[in-house]
Amino acid sequence: MKELVRDFIRKEGMVLPTSFVVEIYSQILKFAGGFAGLIQAGSRKAGESAARVFKEKYMNSVDAGEIPELLTVFFQEAGFGDLRVELRDNVLVIEVVSSPLLQVKGKVESALKPLQGAVEGFLSEMLGKKISGSIRDRVIEVKI
Repeated sequence: MKELVRDFIRKEGMVLPTSFVVEIYSQILKFAGGFAGLIQAGSRKAGESAARVFKEKYMNSVDAGEIPELLTVFFQEAGFGDLRVELRDNVLVIEVVSSPLLQVKGKVESALKPLQGAVEGFLSEMLGKKISGSIRDRVIEVKI
């Protein structure tokens, strides 16, 4: 799984300095304020797009048992941080251990909205159904 994701990121990804990403999200959140949901929606579309390309080129389907490893590797290799992902009774519990997004000033939940959106979009596309979740502190929970 790790090699598939690495190959995908290497061929389809774009490397940006962490400080650049943190500054962009900081500025967006500063101006978006209560519209942080717009950031989540944009990230959701980006997650869907990434999963669509990943499915076409690398892995057409995934079962629930593979999702924790896939998400962990995908977000780590993409540079969005380290996640601890567990599947508990059809609920993915995603603990954000570290992430450049946590350097964004403001509430942790708002800073992680892009990650939440990307996870929702990625899983929706990979599983072929609408996925949504919630954030509490550094934990994102999504029912699959």
